[in-house]
Amino acid sequence: MPPLLLPMSLSGATSPVAAYVEEIQKDSRQQLENSEIFGMRGVLEQLDAVYEDCVLPGWDGNGAKAISHDVLRNARFFLESLPFGMELPQIGAEPDGAITFEWYRSPKRTLSVSINPDGYVYYASLIGASRRHGVDPVQGGISKDLIAVIHQVLGIRI
Repeated sequence: MPPLLLPMSLSGATSPVAAYVEEIQKDSRQQLENSEIFGMRGVLEQLDAVYEDCVLPGWDGNGAKAISHDVLRNARFFLESLPFGMELPQIGAEPDGAITFEWYRSPKRTLSVSINPDGYVYYASLIGASRRHGVDPVQGGISKDLIAVIHQVLGIRI
């Protein structure tokens, strides 16, 4: 089943009724996102734990760069930009100061996303014999191409 997509904002209408509806929608989305079952509270806590473990240089015992607050902020933005209901990734860190997200089904069905200090999302996937990769700006949100790759890795037909 494809993930439930809830718009982040409505049409931009400015009437009192439109503002009320948008506020109710925003509150409802936040309650769902904060829930243990539907939300991402757990994955955001995991992200914070990875950051705390890797905030100092040499966190890997082998000269790794520290994860910066900017990388943490960009990683949080990326996670919060995922469509509501999408399976959330596993979180890790790289020695170059990046935070990584991974969706894994099998050795031939995997996606790795790297949030780097330069403000870009780098991704690479293996889906059967097909390899896909790309680069997107973090602040541009998650591209349709990357969402499509996540769906392919997860086996979701849209």
